[in-house]
Amino acid sequence: MTNPKVIQEFFHKNLPDHVRESIDFSSIQLQKESHIDDKLKSQISDLLYKMDFNGKPGFLYLLIEHASKTHPLLPFRLLKYMTGIMEDHIRTTKSRELPLVYPLVLYTGKMPYTYTLDFFDLFPENEREIAKQTFFSPYHLIDLTQKSDEELRNYLWYGTMARVLKHIHDADILPFFKSIMEALKFLEAQGEESYIKIIMTYMAKLGETPHQEDLYKIAMELDIVEENKFMTLVEYIREKFSEDILQQGVQQGLEQGVQQGLEQGVQQGLEQGVQQGLEQGVQQGLEKGFAEGAEKSKTEIARNMLSMGMDLGVISSATGLSNQEIKRLTH
Repeated sequence: MTNPKVIQEFFHKNLPDHVRESIDFSSIQLQKESHIDDKLKSQISDLLYKMDFNGKPGFLYLLIEHASKTHPLLPFRLLKYMTGIMEDHIRTTKSRELPLVYPLVLYTGKMPYTYTLDFFDLFPENEREIAKQTFFSPYHLIDLTQKSDEELRNYLWYGTMARVLKHIHDADILPFFKSIMEALKFLEAQGEESYIKIIMTYMAKLGETPHQEDLYKIAMELDIVEENKFMTLVEYIREKFSEDILQQGVQQGLEQGVQQGLEQGVQQGLEQGVQQGLEQGVQQGLEKGFAEGAEKSKTEIARNMLSMGMDLGVISSATGLSNQEIKRLTH
């Protein structure tokens, strides 16, 4: 099927009229690529021809079946190959338009081919209509930019996360954080500690604000933060705004009782001078507390997110752990 005369005669004979009439046969070029899996090449082979369909680039894809047994999922296999051809075209041309790929199957088996050639026959009979609607209709997009906060407030569980996703890229996350506290407190009363941790971690990791201290004070209104069950918010803020948060951390530590830092400061003060020891002790206590707390909290949050079936990429983005570290938590 590489001889130009053979190619033209084959396609003239076997293509439907409406397809044949749209092709410029003088533009046909045999491509080198194969889209067959290596393990199937003993059973099937393929040829890809590039040509113009109504003046636009397109492809005729010829799959040659020469296996002794027919394949019941042939339509699905063809769909995968066609998608691969489209992907290669987009990657090569940088085009935003998909090329038309028209498939043909040349079957050379010993017995007549008896399986369906209709992709939708592969679905259970009672699901075929939904499958057709899914593939042939525009996809369902939920655009949060077009959803008002008032509408989303009517849905506590989905609505809370949707509002977070909608506002995560605000220039300053603080005003939104204030507005969502009522919902977080209600969720806390329902015992949804893990859900709140995920939301808080996500906001702390990706949200931006120049008012870190105010953000922390608002977060302290939640019992799970006050009881030191959840310190990830503070840890991530410190990571993102390291210089500022160290200064704020010393002040907050004095105000809210960073006992470890004070104790180390007093001890070192006895040995090296009260003033120097206090300063170093507070600093070292904060750094050690943050480091130990951060590692422990990251692992705890990752486990919670895994238990909720969340994607590894989302968990990695929220916690800073690598995919390999997250996978180890499942064992």
